[in-house]
Amino acid sequence: MAAPDRTRTGPLQRLADLPVPVLAAAAAVLVAAGVAGPLLGRSGPAPGTAAMPVTMALAFTPLGVFVTRRLRGHPLGRLMLLTGLGATVAALAVSWTAWLPAAWLSQWTWWPPLAVIPVLLLLVPDGRLPGAGWRPFAAVLVTAGAVVTVALAAAAAVRPRTLLTVLDDPLPPVARVLLVVAAGALAVVLVGCLGVVVALVLRWRRSPELQRRQLACLLPSAVLLVLGVGLSLTTDLPYPWVAAVAGLPLGLTFAVLRYRFHDLDLYVHRGAVWLVLTALAVGVYALVVTVVSATLVPAGSPVASVLGAAAVAAVLQPGQRLAQRAVSRLLYGRRDEPYAVLTELGRHVGAMRDPLAVLPHIAATVVDALRVPYAGVRMLAADGTSSTVAERGRWSGPPERFPMVAHGEPVGELLVAPRRPGSRFSGAESRLLADLAGQAALAAEACRTAVALQGARDRLVLAREEERRRLRRDLHDGVASALVGTRMLAEVVRRLVPADGPAPQLLDDLAADIDGCTAEVRELIDGLRPAALDDGLESALVGLTDRFADQGPTISITVRGALSELPAAVEVAAYRAVTEALTNIVKHAHAGTVSLLVHRDERHLEVRIADDGVGFRAVPLDTGRSGVGLSSIRGRVEELGGSSEISSGPSGTTVALLLPLGG
Repeated sequence: MAAPDRTRTGPLQRLADLPVPVLAAAAAVLVAAGVAGPLLGRSGPAPGTAAMPVTMALAFTPLGVFVTRRLRGHPLGRLMLLTGLGATVAALAVSWTAWLPAAWLSQWTWWPPLAVIPVLLLLVPDGRLPGAGWRPFAAVLVTAGAVVTVALAAAAAVRPRTLLTVLDDPLPPVARVLLVVAAGALAVVLVGCLGVVVALVLRWRRSPELQRRQLACLLPSAVLLVLGVGLSLTTDLPYPWVAAVAGLPLGLTFAVLRYRFHDLDLYVHRGAVWLVLTALAVGVYALVVTVVSATLVPAGSPVASVLGAAAVAAVLQPGQRLAQRAVSRLLYGRRDEPYAVLTELGRHVGAMRDPLAVLPHIAATVVDALRVPYAGVRMLAADGTSSTVAERGRWSGPPERFPMVAHGEPVGELLVAPRRPGSRFSGAESRLLADLAGQAALAAEACRTAVALQGARDRLVLAREEERRRLRRDLHDGVASALVGTRMLAEVVRRLVPADGPAPQLLDDLAADIDGCTAEVRELIDGLRPAALDDGLESALVGLTDRFADQGPTISITVRGALSELPAAVEVAAYRAVTEALTNIVKHAHAGTVSLLVHRDERHLEVRIADDGVGFRAVPLDTGRSGVGLSSIRGRVEELGGSSEISSGPSGTTVALLLPLGG
């Protein structure tokens, strides 16, 4: 939908552009006319009939002028001004009911200003519908409102003074039909109000952060509107809906002009506190008056009102403290409880076993505790570069930076985005964030130490296994081959020497010693590295699955990616982990089928073993012996800095391993 035309002018825009003294003089004339009507006429308005139009006129007209002057051509400004002018006409008509044309107007002009309110809410905050698909809905809403207006005006022509004020006076058939039509159209408008609520919710969910904050300005007036309508239906309080309707144009004005106001968060905070206190006072007063009138004094007695006022006075001060605390908690999180935030964070961090999980938890704590849209942690590397290692939420503007210093050395920054673009944190919030940055610095230092330690451990394990592979190759190709050659040479010499001398016996003893040395060397070779890995991991796993398949389950193996030239430590860890997993399956799982998946990418080797056995709950696994059980699998994976996930249920067990390839 095209943007509203901000340059064109019309009657409403020209009216709003009149000098302020002219507008003030016109307002004074209208007020004087409204007051003069009952004084000059022979009969004034019925009690309360002028309350609604007068309230809407006083609330919508000046704010409509204000918005129209500030945002030229904005549809919401013109509609607010039109609503106020319509309410002004209705208020004047109610004041001059002694004059027949005004009496006729008073019977139906109260409705058009009310009918505009759903349209206003449908267009807030930018003057556009939520989408092109909402055009038919808006057309139905406007048409139904117009039908109510026309039907009431036509029916009022029959009874210009008593159409809606004297209900026991029989109406002509034409007027009754028109009122039925008006009631049907009114029902359409009321149902359409539910659609307006849906539109507001959808707009909230689909809008960026700025528009969400604009829509949030409607929340206090919406709550006040619901509260006023509810009180008018359930209590005898005088006109509670008047204050409810008066708050709506104020909420619309804030929603439309939000980005032009400074310190609006303060206004919203105070307005929300006032709203809560008002609801509390009204609720306490209504409750006390109702209970006292029903149990202690006759209905209508001033004693009930006095006791209700006393109860309100008693709860107002503590209620204000509670309301301020609750609203502050809702808008700003726990910024007023820095000690509690730091204590809770310290307790949670102290309970964490994984140092790498601390920094994401700190970022989440900042977002949740202070109700900010984004928090992140950047760490400095040894070469002076920095990178974001943990973050929570999203930000649309530059975040504020809080240095992280540990033991006198900078280790990074805590990045926190303000609640709205262009705003800044208060002094209390900045002090709390600085303290949180101090805790984050210590956690970042511990995290960096843990990462360095894990890296050193990984390098040590990789170097150890590579050295074992080299030793095995050297022993196999060198010492073992030499022993085999020496054994063959001794056998040849045994055949050449005479059989009747001592030489044959000596050669037999030599051959036996060589065989013993060869066996010890082969045992040493097998201890350094599984012999099955000599032809690669894939070949070793195929041979392993064939061997275990002979013992019961049907085993399928799937290999994705080349398994050649893997680090020795990764080959050994994967082979032994699969061996132990298959051993457990054969001994305990009673599985019929087993699937083995091995997937290699650029950075990891993934191994997944799944069976359809009885799972953990049926038979406890033996994890006591070294090298047997799932604890051994976890140990081998963690030694390389990898991760393991083992899940089990009635339908079987799955062991998933992720081994880093290093480099």
